[in-house]
Amino acid sequence: MTQTRLKGAERRERFLDAAAQIVIEQGVAAVTMDGVAALTGVTKALGYRYFSDRDDLLTALFDRETQIYVERLATEVGPTSSFEDWVRGALKYWCRRADERGELFMRLVRDCGPLAERARANRKADADGWALGLQKAFGLPARQARQYAWFMVAGTAGALDARDGDDEAMIEAITLAVVAGAKALAKKYGEPRPAKTS
Repeated sequence: MTQTRLKGAERRERFLDAAAQIVIEQGVAAVTMDGVAALTGVTKALGYRYFSDRDDLLTALFDRETQIYVERLATEVGPTSSFEDWVRGALKYWCRRADERGELFMRLVRDCGPLAERARANRKADADGWALGLQKAFGLPARQARQYAWFMVAGTAGALDARDGDDEAMIEAITLAVVAGAKALAKKYGEPRPAKTS
């Protein structure tokens, strides 16, 4: 049987897949260039063609998983959807993602080692996005929108850890709470909204 040579992009993806397997089975700290090379059946030197070191490999894996999340979420909820639809859609997708690739993603975003800063930047980007949505949907000032967005990002991650098998009930409870909180903040801090004309 002849072995086919893989193209560079395919080989790079195999390295990422092998690193993902190690993260799932043993954790982020267990990933080494030697281990990934052994799992893919090539020499360690080949891995250095695509990644400068272990941290570069882990960063590429983190970025790939984040990109998958962003792209799929964009297909779940349209740009003209309401804020409530975005919250509900994001939660539904997050639960589905947790079922499909959750162990990997959660280990990556909770890493206290080389990915900690990357994970924080990712959470900040999430919070920034939600803050803009809160400003647009509820007229919240930037400060209150940012504070509430951070609460949403951190609180939702914690709530998702408490999944008990009834995702629909959890999604509904979190969505109602998030929207009610946003409305309460809008009532206290929001800028008056122009009346809609027919």
